[in-house]
Amino acid sequence: SRLPKGVMGDIVRAGWVTKESRHWGRWRLRWLELVYEEGTSVPNLCSYKAARMQWPEEPPRPTERLPLVGATCFPCPDDGTMAAGRPHAFALNLRGRDFVFATETADEAVEWVRSLSLAIAELALRLGGVEPSSMLAGGVPSPYEPFNAAATAAAAAAAGLNS
Repeated sequence: SRLPKGVMGDIVRAGWVTKESRHWGRWRLRWLELVYEEGTSVPNLCSYKAARMQWPEEPPRPTERLPLVGATCFPCPDDGTMAAGRPHAFALNLRGRDFVFATETADEAVEWVRSLSLAIAELALRLGGVEPSSMLAGGVPSPYEPFNAAATAAAAAAAGLNS
């Protein structure tokens, strides 16, 4: 299946990461973007060989496009079991597969996990019929808000499927 041209929409987060390739397990430098797709507002994680400022007028086809429906994101354990000993690694689990990324600093990895988890939680809430802003206590999210919201939305979705 051919990937569509570059995903157009609102970019929430972007930056350089190293990514473990799907077929050979090699680590490659990739420009990563968390984009809310125009028209559907579904968050997608897209990787490219070049940064956006290096693109010609028309966006290139992403090397990978991951719609975040049903995804989870988490920091990789430091024991090297997931990221081949790379520091500052995080993973995105989608449809039973782990996509592993690493950043230059621990802070960058934390921010990627936070941004992805929040996007996943907001999407789960919207799909479950809940306005994400209604989940904020006093308008300020706690550090655990994305995880709590995602867990609540997932439980609600599972209950709906079982009824």
